[in-house]
Amino acid sequence: MKLVKRILVFLSVFVALFAVVGFLLPAQYHVERSTVVKAAPEKIFGIAADLRTWEEWTAWNLQMDPTMKRTFSGPASGVGAAVAWDGKKAGHGDIKLTKATPPTELAYDLSFEHGRFKSVGTMQFEPADDGTTVTWTDDGDVGRNPFYRWMGLGMDKFMGPDFEKGLAGLKALAERK
Repeated sequence: MKLVKRILVFLSVFVALFAVVGFLLPAQYHVERSTVVKAAPEKIFGIAADLRTWEEWTAWNLQMDPTMKRTFSGPASGVGAAVAWDGKKAGHGDIKLTKATPPTELAYDLSFEHGRFKSVGTMQFEPADDGTTVTWTDDGDVGRNPFYRWMGLGMDKFMGPDFEKGLAGLKALAERK
């Protein structure tokens, strides 16, 4: 009986400590990756500004989740272009382009799980000596939930590899065309 009581006290202290530390963690996260693409900014911007091409180059595609269904809305590209998806692995989400400044910048609002998780992303296209430097960022706020704040600590490790894979796919597509 003493052992059970000690285990319960230990678990209670652990949960309380986990919550208290979670409340002290930052609510915001930032993910950023860059690559150099041997293509003009106009060409890369044109590919990235059309959400229908994202299946070809991002990590978030039918290879990742063959059950994913996409629904496009708004214009074909640029501000207002949007896509919503639903899949067993990908979950439910949507992305909408909110800024398109050819050929230098795209911005979007990203939402997962019916708006429960939101972030804002950008793609910058800057001329470089041997092509264009593409910088992809995502900034989000995980809110007040201490568990989500713990998750926020790992967002760079969680999303970063997807950004790297996406940038590699964008590079390959732009340099191939």
